[in-house]
Amino acid sequence: MSIILNGCAYTYNEKKLVIDDLNESIKSADIYDIKFHDYLIKKGYKKETLPIKQWGLNELLLAQNFFNYDLKKEKKELLLIQLNEDISLLQPSSSVGIILGRGDSEDEISKNIFGGGFNFTFETANKKLIRYEIAFNKTQSTILSHELKIWEKRVNLLKNITDYIENQDLIKITKDELKLKQSIIHMLKKRVELGVSSQVELERIKLELGSINQSLISLQFKQAQQIKKIALSLGMTQEKFNLIPINALKIKELINAATIAFLDNLTISELKSKTIISNKKLRVMLANYAIKESKLKYEIAKQYPDFDFSPAYFYDLGNNIWSIGIDSIFNTSKNKLFIEKAKKIRSLEAGKIKTYQLSLINDSELLLFNFHNHLKTLKNSQRILEDKNNLEKQLQNRFNQGILGRLELELEIIKLNQIDKDYHKALYNLLRGGLDAEMIMQRPIFTNKLPI
Repeated sequence: MSIILNGCAYTYNEKKLVIDDLNESIKSADIYDIKFHDYLIKKGYKKETLPIKQWGLNELLLAQNFFNYDLKKEKKELLLIQLNEDISLLQPSSSVGIILGRGDSEDEISKNIFGGGFNFTFETANKKLIRYEIAFNKTQSTILSHELKIWEKRVNLLKNITDYIENQDLIKITKDELKLKQSIIHMLKKRVELGVSSQVELERIKLELGSINQSLISLQFKQAQQIKKIALSLGMTQEKFNLIPINALKIKELINAATIAFLDNLTISELKSKTIISNKKLRVMLANYAIKESKLKYEIAKQYPDFDFSPAYFYDLGNNIWSIGIDSIFNTSKNKLFIEKAKKIRSLEAGKIKTYQLSLINDSELLLFNFHNHLKTLKNSQRILEDKNNLEKQLQNRFNQGILGRLELELEIIKLNQIDKDYHKALYNLLRGGLDAEMIMQRPIFTNKLPI
């Protein structure tokens, strides 16, 4: 009979996942959450200002970092991967054995047979240190991947909120146009009844009104979808998210000002440099390259054999027996194949980094070119908008003086509606340039830093 001794320190405790508890956790995510208040206070909010009264950009980003389930999962995975560093520092397993027996021959000096021994491994070529290096690089890669995940969530939220604000502005423009068309139709009906205007003109305006009304319905449906997307990206139900309004005007002004302030005086060389330094995906790729480098180092170290020592003592038939065993596996050409494979994997990783870095440089050049073009277009649209506003004032004065009738006034004003749409398009092209800058550089532009 032989016995192998193993140490035990933990026992298994079952922990069941209760779906109802998860549902309750989802439902309770709102602006009144006490833990959320504590989190906001740590971020500099005054206790007396809580709960927050409206969604600004900072409030949205902080809520996402606090409530979003994917980010919570990433944090737990980060803690898990960090355990690998401690595991990598452990020595190879040793074993202790005991042998007990009894003989049945009367001629034997002793019927008792017993003995004991243990086994331990001696590693060469700093293999334990290299395993720690691999684990450390994996931790760094995981940390950077976690930061990248936060970043991707942030950019997705910024895109959704920009879509929401843009759509809200379009709804306002469309409603103004719809109101004018309805007023014009009302006046034309009276003129048709009096025989002053033709039925054909009235029907044409009715068709235009129907088209505008359909556009408004589509925009309003899209707006409801955008609210759902924003709530989902925060990790909240739409009902809880809608408890307070979105400060769309303030967010729009912030993004506009930050985009111009950051990109207007930036040279192409400065932008490339900032992008290469701050891009999180590139840093993840560099960390993965370091892992491949360490794995190659480990394959090379495995050329040198490790030794298993197994000293033991036996008492058998009246004899005291001491023994020591030394085992080792000598690597042959098989190890060379693993080394060559590791080299090719490292080379492949290096190629990915070069390709991605080149795409970042090209994206940076295109970003700055598009920004200056969009800024020029926006400034021109602003001048045209000012001229349009002046013209509307003049038309209004002529109406007040009795030179123009109400119908003529509104027919003239509605012709200028396209100028509002052009300005709207130019403004959001510029704002999306700021979003593109954040996506490419992967560093905050609209806020001072990332919420952690």
